[in-house]
Amino acid sequence: MFAELREGYCSLPGLDPCSSQIVKAHTIQRKGGLAAIAENNHVLTVKPLMKEMILSSGKPNPRRIGVNSASVFPGFCSKHDSETFKPIEGKSLDLDSRSAFLFSYRAIAYERFSKEAEGRINEMMREFSDRGQPFWKQAAIQSFLYDVFVGLQLGKRDMTRIKDGFDKLILAGAYESFHFCAIRFEQILPVVACCAFHPEFDLNGARLQQLGQDKVELDVVTLTVTAFDGNTIAVFGWIGPDNGPARSLTNSLVSADNARIADALVRLLFIHSDNVFLKPSWWDGLPDKHKAALNNMTRSGTTMRERTAAEYANVSLELLSTKAIEIVTG
Repeated sequence: MFAELREGYCSLPGLDPCSSQIVKAHTIQRKGGLAAIAENNHVLTVKPLMKEMILSSGKPNPRRIGVNSASVFPGFCSKHDSETFKPIEGKSLDLDSRSAFLFSYRAIAYERFSKEAEGRINEMMREFSDRGQPFWKQAAIQSFLYDVFVGLQLGKRDMTRIKDGFDKLILAGAYESFHFCAIRFEQILPVVACCAFHPEFDLNGARLQQLGQDKVELDVVTLTVTAFDGNTIAVFGWIGPDNGPARSLTNSLVSADNARIADALVRLLFIHSDNVFLKPSWWDGLPDKHKAALNNMTRSGTTMRERTAAEYANVSLELLSTKAIEIVTG
């Protein structure tokens, strides 16, 4: 299973030849975003190990991970990883369509890679995980894994379709059908992340689209949260309609009370992604009830816990004290 996750390729389409080495590409820049929240060269990740899942009965807490290993995936060759994303690897950043597109491109490449790897692992588990078990248990295991398989196939289909759309834009060097919303905060937040997901509800709890539909092309939005020059930035990006679920989601975020935008952003990350990294001392200082609520959100939308509108709109979680100082849309 670990070998499947390490099996990499370059996600960039044929602009020019790849280099021979596939690298562990950081979805969040190591010297910027991760370094800004690291303590003793470590951060916390919400992505659990299988051992922790078993020992905690499926309810693990965030764990420590070194910044060199955090947020990496073998999704680009060394040449294209360094050349393609160089504009967003400096100490400062302009919130414009080009930088937003590059953040989004890396996020969608990561999610497509993850869905493919998870699909291969699911096939392996369907083959050997029930061996030696009584028939009734084999039936239960196979039924569960098949449900997971169907969801992975739908997710992989959507991520591949969206990635193909991003590929066409990067080949053309144009961003006309790309849309974004970028937010700069007045200080560094104790959270960084990179992901892509189907927006299901907005942050007021209104439903945006119904997931699990086989014959409907669902909207996908990317989200990167990282740090530049003493400030955290959050960048949403998507292709397709400008007035669809992605725009509705970002509108609900930026229209919130300015002092609570960061709280809403953190809720969104915990609900939708495991590629989220935390400042250890911040997490340790949270009240136990806040930790429990956030940990529950990481299981949202899984077989353990249904995703609900109430989680998106949960304003009782006061997590951060900071304001947005710049909002750019396009």
